[in-house]
Formats: sequence, C-alpha cells, structure tokens
Amino acid sequence: MKIQEKCKQFVKNALTSVGVDVRRTGAEAEDIAFFKDEYEALLYNQGGKKSAFPCPIEICTHQNGIGFSSSDWHPFVETIKQYRANPLLSYDESVLKLFYSRWTPSNAAEAIPGFKDSPKAFRSYPPHYLFLSPWSSLTAKEIDIDVKWWNQKDNTEHGRSDLSYPTHGWAYSGPTHHEKGKLEFDRIIRLYKNIKANGYNTQLGYIGVTQLKINSSSIYLIGGGGYHRTAVLSALGYKEIPATHHRISTVNIDDAQYWPQVRNGLWTESQAKNYVHHLFSFCSSDWAKEMQLTLDLSKQKPDIFSL
Repeated sequence: MKIQEKCKQFVKNALTSVGVDVRRTGAEAEDIAFFKDEYEALLYNQGGKKSAFPCPIEICTHQNGIGFSSSDWHPFVETIKQYRANPLLSYDESVLKLFYSRWTPSNAAEAIPGFKDSPKAFRSYPPHYLFLSPWSSLTAKEIDIDVKWWNQKDNTEHGRSDLSYPTHGWAYSGPTHHEKGKLEFDRIIRLYKNIKANGYNTQLGYIGVTQLKINSSSIYLIGGGGYHRTAVLSALGYKEIPATHHRISTVNIDDAQYWPQVRNGLWTESQAKNYVHHLFSFCSSDWAKEMQLTLDLSKQKPDIFSL
C-alpha cells in the first residue's frame, strides 16, 4: 500500500499537481516544504530551508547494513510480524531478544555484519564507532558524545532515564540489558499499534535520511530520527517514508578521495568505496539465516483477534 493511502493529510496534499505542500510539524510549528521530487527537495534544503519528500522504503538501510526492504531481515520488522501472529507475545519470547543475545559485536568492525574491509582502528573501537563513516567530519570523541547523548535522550523520553549506553546496551545490537531490550520491544509494539490504528502523523516528525550514490543508483541511510518509525512503516507494508535530508544530505562515491575520514587516514579510499558498495549489496536475510535468527511464524500462537 502507498503511504498516501495510509497517512492522514500527508502525501495526499503533497502529491498535488504543483508538487509542493507546506505543513506544520508540531511544537515548533516549523514550516516544512514537501516535494514529490527528491532532487527538488534536496535543492530547496541546500537553499537554506527544510524540505521533505517521499522516500522508497525498498532502498532504505542503516549504517550497519541491516535494511528495511521487503527482501531484508530487520529485528524490529520481524518482531512486529511475530507480534501480529501472536498478540500475546512478550519480549522474552521475541525475535528481538534472540537478536540481542546472538549478535553481540565487540568492536566497530564487527558491528557492520558481512563487511570485511573496515579500518584497522575499528577493531579497537567500541561498536558505536561504526558511525565514524568515511564521509563524516566528526571526530571519534564527538561520535562517542553524540551516541551517548541521544541514547540517554531516547531512554528518558520513553520513561527509563535510569538506562544508559553502554551500560545497558542500545537498539542496534547486543549485548543488551533485559530492561533495555524490553523498552525497545514495548516501544516498537506501541508505535506499531498507534500507526496501524491512526496512520502516520507527521507531528511525529519526518524521518532523517542521507542519500548514498553510485552513478545513477541511490540508497538512503536512516539517521537523524525515525529508525523505529521506518521499521513500523515497513512492517505495515508502506512503500514510502516521509523523509527529510539529514546533515550531509547526499554522499557520492565519486567524491571518496575527498571524504574527511579518508583525508585524515582513518579509512583508505578503497575501504571507503568498498563500504558503500557493501551497503548497496548486503542481504540481511542471508545473514540472519546464518545467525539462526529467522523464525517460522506459522508455529506462533494464533492471532486471537482474528478468530
């Protein structure tokens, strides 16, 4: 189903003949111009004002390579599918808990599944330094501060200010403390039920993306808010997400020699390009099978609400 069929007053007005709609996004009452053409939205954003556009879920992924497409395997998406098959599902029975217990990278190199050409320094960096991507201009210390800050912010917003990273883990991999895992489970199920019942409300915010380009092909990295929402929209069968460009906006592999972490020597140009190619080609479904993370949903308890 198309997002314009599901979102109340969302893409309905955006996909008008003139191609643009100005809308409000909540407490800040910030004007966001919505374009049906991604490139037009990008140019508008680069011109100094925020913009949004419908981004295809089929080409959305994350910096760890675990994507949101229908052919990918994603722990949040699979947990929602499992919940649909069994509404009595608890965190302890969920594929999410299985994911956190089986995928426990000990360093940043291991935190990018299937990728074998990470910088040598990644082997001594903690997992969250995977965000030290070759096109980033942030330092390792800044990445560390940023990740710990937004994890604390997320935990506090969802009622658990006592949880912190790295002590209790995070959403993207294990090991994860039981209370943090349960928070993530409750959060994704609650969000799923909300959007299923009410459609996507843009007051939740637009979803931040960074475009990666190889020649005329593109994929989009989810970052800057919206990781959980993207998973829910994917599980619900949406074809597009309401996206806005985040930070760098667009990254072209042709510029690899000029990327900050290549220039400073952390990544070689070859490693940087190989990483981009990996993000384009990695199949998380195959990886999940190797990790024995896939479940047979037919063996779940029946959906008591459909009886």
